[in-house]
Amino acid sequence: MATCAFRLLLSTRRHACIRTTVSVRRLTLGQPSHATHPHLVGSGCITPGIQTAEYAERRRRFAAAMSEGSVAVVAGYALRYATGGIFHEFHQNTDVFYLTGFNEPDAAMLLEKDSAKYPDKGFQFTLFVRPKDSATEIWDGPRAGLEGAQLHFGADVAQPIHRLPERLSHLLNQPLDNSSSQIITDLPTVPILPPSANNGSGHAASAPSLPAWTPYATLLSYTHEINSKKPLNLILPHHRLVKSEAEIAVMRESGRIAGRAHVDAMVATKPGVTEAFLHSVVDHGVRRRGADALSYVPVVASGKNALILHYVVNRQVCREGELILMDAGGEYGGYASDITRTWPVNGKFTEPQKRLYNAVLKVQKACIDKCTERANISLDGIQNLAFEMLKVECSKLFKRRLGYSEMNVLYPHHIGHWIGLDVHDVQSVSRTTKLRKGMAVTIEPGLYVPDTDAYPAEYRGIGIRIEDDVVVGENTYLVLTTEAPKEVEDVEAVCAGLVGSRE
Repeated sequence: MATCAFRLLLSTRRHACIRTTVSVRRLTLGQPSHATHPHLVGSGCITPGIQTAEYAERRRRFAAAMSEGSVAVVAGYALRYATGGIFHEFHQNTDVFYLTGFNEPDAAMLLEKDSAKYPDKGFQFTLFVRPKDSATEIWDGPRAGLEGAQLHFGADVAQPIHRLPERLSHLLNQPLDNSSSQIITDLPTVPILPPSANNGSGHAASAPSLPAWTPYATLLSYTHEINSKKPLNLILPHHRLVKSEAEIAVMRESGRIAGRAHVDAMVATKPGVTEAFLHSVVDHGVRRRGADALSYVPVVASGKNALILHYVVNRQVCREGELILMDAGGEYGGYASDITRTWPVNGKFTEPQKRLYNAVLKVQKACIDKCTERANISLDGIQNLAFEMLKVECSKLFKRRLGYSEMNVLYPHHIGHWIGLDVHDVQSVSRTTKLRKGMAVTIEPGLYVPDTDAYPAEYRGIGIRIEDDVVVGENTYLVLTTEAPKEVEDVEAVCAGLVGSRE
């Protein structure tokens, strides 16, 4: 399935990009377009499901949030390398992707707000890209080049990326127009130092990331601190937080794809298979249905490995009587899905496993019910609800009262996070923010029972998490990942082969 490619699913939506038979000049780019990949990208779209006009509107809203005379510098990423000449799959800086849809390495955008100089719309959008190079394109494939940057991506001005340092130097050496003008960027303005011994000991997911910005944009790192600098993440994340109808439709497709890939993995599970095999099943499952890739390194944790929250070794043999906890999502049209399901290796929950599982499922359903604007609650508020409910459920199961410190061991993580172009989209927005219509979140309670004699033997060493992606509505909500079964009867039916996977 594909884009506007999920045209059967979305044919009644006004924003859907309908396929047409209009002949257009073939413009080769470094990413799929309607001209070259009509099965993926619909007419009028830059990326699957997102029209040219929506990208333009995003830039307009961004410019409206800037003060007059300000300049925004948003740098794309470079290729990342595993070793000499061996590169990883490219992944764009999602701020650049959100504002432009441009998905080639070594790019940057400048947005200059000057109503007097640009009276038509009040700002100028310049896109710096790699120019066409026939010799290089024989090796690496086509590029949009300067022509594509303007004709396809809507840049007012297109410049070769090697001109970016000169433009930044000019920007830094000229005074801004007025006292309220700012340079808006997340690029560092002092050299990045390695982490110290005091801050380098956190777990992998909590570690500060070092973005792989295009090297053409690093000039700012060698200047003195700019007094007029304003971080990009004080503006753009709040625009990205509330999703448009088109974004929700793309995320729904991402969730559908990943949900059905989870079904594939359930069907393929039996005693003796390896976690690595199930990893490959879910990877194949998302890609064959049109996703670009998995949206993150998946957790495929059998047995006691599920007690490790971010277990990604994925090399153990799955054994009779154990559970599998799989945390895996896909990326479609740039948008991530994030699903966790837990199921029995042999296809049938034991009674203790079922009791623990249903406790988590009960809490998850109650938390999802709170994902409305009318509920007037934040993710932190839902976390408090989940914590208290799990405390009650565990006290029943273990037949004793549990305190807060013990519950922090049994349930050591948060109930959820924002989701969109990034799996954690976007991290800079506090989870104390009240949920509003159009926001997208994950809801993922879990229980992880240590393998110690402090707990009944039938529950020891079991880890269970259930996670869905949810769009907040005014009075209701939309679960984006409903294709992944989670009721005990449904999970067991899938594992038994009574319900097969679908495309």
